[in-house]
Amino acid sequence: MKTTALFLLLSAAAIAGASCQKDDMSSGNIQATATSGNWRVTLFKDSGNDETGEFNGYSFTFNSDGSLIASKGGTTKSGSWSTSSNKFNIDLGPKDNTNKPLGELTDDWKVLSSNASEIRLADDNASASEFLTFSKN
Repeated sequence: MKTTALFLLLSAAAIAGASCQKDDMSSGNIQATATSGNWRVTLFKDSGNDETGEFNGYSFTFNSDGSLIASKGGTTKSGSWSTSSNKFNIDLGPKDNTNKPLGELTDDWKVLSSNASEIRLADDNASASEFLTFSKN
């Protein structure tokens, strides 16, 4: 009897824990995380190519009004961002050679995980094979 009660208690705790993890992925929690400080790109992979180094020195600020500031060495670029339905949407201008590397981040990203110090994203188009991780400065 004690074993059954212990099993049920542990099962309930595991389910409650899983629910809490899922809540961390909600749009509101991701927004609260993103607006909690300055971030840097610690991973950017495009079709298997690690292009993280292109973002060295950049700092990203996600403001609660939906504006996004990317800065490096006194130069800033403005953009916008939003979250919805486990998506993290970034717009830093066109994805073309005149806007590298920041334009590469313009996309609708799927949120893989989010916590107080890291936001892990993947392109919402699986065939694109792009991965992006922001870590808190």
